Amino acid sequence: MKIKRRAMLESTGLNMTPMIDVVFQLIVFLMLATDFTNTEIERVYLPKADAAQADDHPDKTRLMANIIHRISTESDCPQLKYKNGVLLQPCQIENHWKIVVRGEEIKTQERLEELLTIEGNLDREVPGNPKTPSNKPVMIRADGSAPFHLITRVLEAAGKALVWKLEIGAEKPPE
Repeated sequence: MKIKRRAMLESTGLNMTPMIDVVFQLIVFLMLATDFTNTEIERVYLPKADAAQADDHPDKTRLMANIIHRISTESDCPQLKYKNGVLLQPCQIENHWKIVVRGEEIKTQERLEELLTIEGNLDREVPGNPKTPSNKPVMIRADGSAPFHLITRVLEAAGKALVWKLEIGAEKPPE
């Protein structure tokens, strides 16, 4: 008795469906895992300065100290008024102004000094010696209407931490 074999007509091509599924899953994962925002930059209306220079090549290790206007309620500040980025009326309410470093609101001068000392220790001229100056750059970005004493708090903390590379954020006025 003769047994007939069925002709095996299997496709020898590649099935791309699983490959496409994996690629789309990787794309979704990378989109969700990537932080597209710079967490060190807060919304600040920088002061205008004729001598301001473009920050074309910022140092990737630079620490940002932001002095911002933030109130705890959902309503707007009754004093602070901006129109198209131009200050019309500054806010004089002291507890509306905050120093924010890496997303953390700095409440005490001791915490600010501690944070700048820790950051400064990462790039000392003599590694491991906290008595030597630090090459860690610090950018102070203060709102144009921020009270000046908050800027001096950051400057004093940087001085105590022996951080000497300080930059102050400003923008050129429109021509």
